[in-house]
Amino acid sequence: MAGLDFYNNDDNSVIDKAGMALNHNPKGLLLPGVDLTTHHEAVRLCARDYLENHTFFNDQQYHNHLNHHLLAVFSMGASAKRLQEVFDINNSYQRSSLALASDVTITADNYTEYLSKEEYYPNYIAFYRHELAESNGDWNSVVSKYFFDPQVFPLAMSGLLHPFIQLGYGLEFKSEAIIACALAQASVHKKQFSYALDSETFDEICCGDESNAVGLSLLDILSRMRNDSVTAAIAYNDDPYTEDNRSHAQALAVKYAKLWTVESSESAVKEKSIEAVSVIALVYGSLTRPGYHPTLEFGIMHNLTSSYFLPIFLEALPLDNQVRLLHAYIVTFLYMFAAKGCPPLYIQPELTSTNTHCVEASESLSGNPWMDIFTKAIANNDMHVSKVVRALWRLSLLTAFPDQAKSVKGYELPPAVNCLHLARITVDSINQSTRRDSVTDKMQLEIPEDDGRGWAHGVLAFDEFWTKQGKLL
Repeated sequence: MAGLDFYNNDDNSVIDKAGMALNHNPKGLLLPGVDLTTHHEAVRLCARDYLENHTFFNDQQYHNHLNHHLLAVFSMGASAKRLQEVFDINNSYQRSSLALASDVTITADNYTEYLSKEEYYPNYIAFYRHELAESNGDWNSVVSKYFFDPQVFPLAMSGLLHPFIQLGYGLEFKSEAIIACALAQASVHKKQFSYALDSETFDEICCGDESNAVGLSLLDILSRMRNDSVTAAIAYNDDPYTEDNRSHAQALAVKYAKLWTVESSESAVKEKSIEAVSVIALVYGSLTRPGYHPTLEFGIMHNLTSSYFLPIFLEALPLDNQVRLLHAYIVTFLYMFAAKGCPPLYIQPELTSTNTHCVEASESLSGNPWMDIFTKAIANNDMHVSKVVRALWRLSLLTAFPDQAKSVKGYELPPAVNCLHLARITVDSINQSTRRDSVTDKMQLEIPEDDGRGWAHGVLAFDEFWTKQGKLL
């Protein structure tokens, strides 16, 4: 059996050396194609990444996405050969793993002393692996204790939510090694929000507006943000994250996050999480000005891809931390929306069409139209496309049964998003490819000028953005 040849790889020993394992959380979504061979290959390649690569691929804390991309396409049924290709593409630009700082031992008594110090990443991995091993299999309690530590939490929700995403993969695949890496990444991360998630301010956000127990809907909040005087102070710049813009965006996020309330009950948490993900998907798909090719924004995209893990987190956490996580999640989304200048939404009819299988007139009415999306996502070399598709796949299931997605008391939930349509736009718009450089023998990323685009980066609310970056139809 040719497929079993993958078990003969010379570096299979890395699995034991890394202590790498991947298991299945019932909340994780899988497609046919996941089998013994691809599972073993995914474990082996994750083990190599764990042993060989650092958590950031440059000194600006740009995140290693290797196992994110690998596990996303693995869950969709990618072949063992494709998993190796994904590994090679992502591995080509990683930084080598750091050596353990021999003069420091991180313990439960001193773990906060080394926060945001990247050189201690291997030491944090060793510490969290010890804590997980000593938990008698109760990894969720370790996650709750350290992820929600008041000093760690602001770091864990920083960096476009990458520590959160990494931890989501660890929980989804029940992997001690990946959970430890995620907690370690959070611990050495720089702080994105100067005060929004600090204890005092964040407690105020979680308490909400006492004069309005129901709170406002997210769509109402986005509308109010757009008309706020602070939004008018956000300026256009090719780099949207100037110091002034970050300050204004954070102030807006804090002010308006207080107006979105979450009751401390399982039903409220579920309803509010569906509202949050639906609005994020709606915004992701509604930022393109009429007359332009689809424009998919990089920051909002991360809010969407990370949303895939919300049901996994909510199942793993006690109720009080579920509520706190949702509040923090909305802070990050409102901050990102504000940083783009609170752009208007151009909601096209097909984006909220309830007849999801008949959006495209040329599409065959037989078979499952999602299968073409999954095939394109697996083949796409961009590290985020498959994650977007997974998030939309999950949202389509969360909103498919109306009795399980009831309106929040006091206001209506947003319209159901046509996730199939939005997934199709993504796989057809983000058309990045790679080639092997004949000199360096490394994989090089290419964005074709004629038939493909990358992610949009900028303050989309301004005409200057569309003049410089928009692509007219």
